[in-house]
Amino acid sequence: MKNRYQRTRLAVQIVFFVLILYISVGHYLAEKHIAELPGVASLHAVCPFGGVVTIYNLVTDGSYIQKIHPSNLFVMGGLLASLIIAGAFFCGWICPLGSVQEWFGKLGKRVLRSHYNKVPVLLDKILRSGKYLMLLFVIIQTARTATLLFSNFDPYYNLFNIWTDEIAITGYIAVFLTIGASFFVERPFCRYACPLGAINGLFNSFSLINIRRRASTCIDCELCDIACPVGIDVSKVTVVRSPACNRCLKCVAVCPTNENGTLATRAFFSRKSDTRRKEIPARIYILVAALAFLLPIMISVFVGAFETEKTRVYTVPEDIKGSTSFAEIIDNYSLSKEQLFNSLGIPESASVELKIKDLTGILGFIGEEEVISREHIALLVDKYNDPITSMADRAKADFTEILSLVESAGLNGSDSVSEVMKEGPRGLFTYLFSGRWPSESSAVDTLVIEAPLEDHGKSTSIDIKGSTSLSDISSSVEDFEAFLEHFGIPKDEPVTSQLKDLKTKYGIEVSDIKEYLSEER
Repeated sequence: MKNRYQRTRLAVQIVFFVLILYISVGHYLAEKHIAELPGVASLHAVCPFGGVVTIYNLVTDGSYIQKIHPSNLFVMGGLLASLIIAGAFFCGWICPLGSVQEWFGKLGKRVLRSHYNKVPVLLDKILRSGKYLMLLFVIIQTARTATLLFSNFDPYYNLFNIWTDEIAITGYIAVFLTIGASFFVERPFCRYACPLGAINGLFNSFSLINIRRRASTCIDCELCDIACPVGIDVSKVTVVRSPACNRCLKCVAVCPTNENGTLATRAFFSRKSDTRRKEIPARIYILVAALAFLLPIMISVFVGAFETEKTRVYTVPEDIKGSTSFAEIIDNYSLSKEQLFNSLGIPESASVELKIKDLTGILGFIGEEEVISREHIALLVDKYNDPITSMADRAKADFTEILSLVESAGLNGSDSVSEVMKEGPRGLFTYLFSGRWPSESSAVDTLVIEAPLEDHGKSTSIDIKGSTSLSDISSSVEDFEAFLEHFGIPKDEPVTSQLKDLKTKYGIEVSDIKEYLSEER
């Protein structure tokens, strides 16, 4: 009976750990175009603290901070409901980072035995203020910058993304320190640094259900004090209101006189009476607390309000971002795929789901800084109906040469930007903006430009390895479509896909591609 609560708690912890791991891995696989799994999203979108830190922006200007979505508010709503009903239940039962710290702590306890979790009382009290200082710092800085400042050193986000290339060095340090400290101290991040835990603990003082001790049946064995992982003297209080309590119920589980209701979960209006009518069985407490957290989320999902991606609105050129896809540009502005792909020299095999931020590699400028930016695309939208001469002040190439190329295509300087984009030399606007032709451009074949053929042709020799992209391949083969057909690769496969991705998706070996390219040459 004593272990039943903890077996149930472990099961709940594992369920939420696996769920978050699934969401994180699924999101990574989708980002890398490896697999599309249902119900995945960025971890930022399912973090309750995201709802807390975006409140100021929502109240002041009606917008979310960067990386935060409507879904965060529903997760925060579920958290708030569980806090009001059950106190810091989320910390002890649901939070995956807390669970991971606890699991590593079990190993530390086996090694250190009686030396585990021995923090001097004075030092412990000083360190506990850290999470409140962290909360204040994060909220103020997030309100100032409107960005998710905490993500770069949040051990929760970085732990579940540690296998990706999306985290900063501070993220690795935060994970290392958190896991490392867990070998010596029970849940160190929760106790000393978690800003969400700082908020959650405050609800222990007035939650509708709390942990109460009946002094009349207590035998003062102090087993509850020994069992408490955060050092609360449970045997000395009537109601456990400490902000450090995470409602793990370990104290309740070890109480030897609980058949008399000595230590139990009770409603806040219970008195010091010996009657047990107001005692709430632990299983009911667990069920109610879990449902309080899950129901708001489940309802929002059912009605379609749980949005994990922001719905972008494109009305003016400035709305275009680096993560905007060409499909979004085509759907919301006057530009067509033909105009965009021709004017920039984008390979015809590229998908319209291609994002602006990925253009540099697509155009053949591998490993270089951004060549075509969101500002360039916004300028094409803005100058769409203006004559091509209006672009003279933005040209990095000799504009006299640009006009000569325009005239060679049967156009003139008075023709609009939209006409030149459609009818002008392929890749002309990449040349205009950067002073260089994209490797996929055929302008060198149709217009005599004094430049080495290797700058524009497809004879470039590349080192074939797992990280080689389809864009690299396209600049190395004479007939890219024939290459795709030979290996059974769909034409809409993103050219950012790497060969190691193709091996996973289509079973294509890198050695086979090397052999194909060697025969081509």
